[in-house]
Amino acid sequence: MYERWVLCLIIVTALAGCIDNNEPVVNNTVNLTPTPIPPHVIFPVQENATVYVEIFGSEFIPSKYNVTKGTTVRWTNMDSARYIITGKGFMSPALNKKESWSYTFNETGTFEYNLSDHPFMKPGRIIVELSPSLNNS
Repeated sequence: MYERWVLCLIIVTALAGCIDNNEPVVNNTVNLTPTPIPPHVIFPVQENATVYVEIFGSEFIPSKYNVTKGTTVRWTNMDSARYIITGKGFMSPALNKKESWSYTFNETGTFEYNLSDHPFMKPGRIIVELSPSLNNS
């Protein structure tokens, strides 16, 4: 009886290896030749970006950013003092330590900002320009 059982197990194992799964053959070749874009086609896609400014040691770090139109600036207060960020056309709520506030610059130009209760601080500056792809059109 034991011999039959072993013989059946060997036959089943042998047959299992003979079954065809019929998996599809995948062609993994990749065409590495890029399709050129016609020179008259322009893609003025403005990606949203966020840049970060920290308030630490009574100064803005970094104090100046050159950004493209549509960029969001996120200020984070890392000092223990409470600050309100003010600039032409924008003002944050009061920010306690480790609180943040964001503003999106949708107009071009130079925007200086400071802290309303700390006029002795060197002001920060955001310079907003059109994206390079839009300047060339």
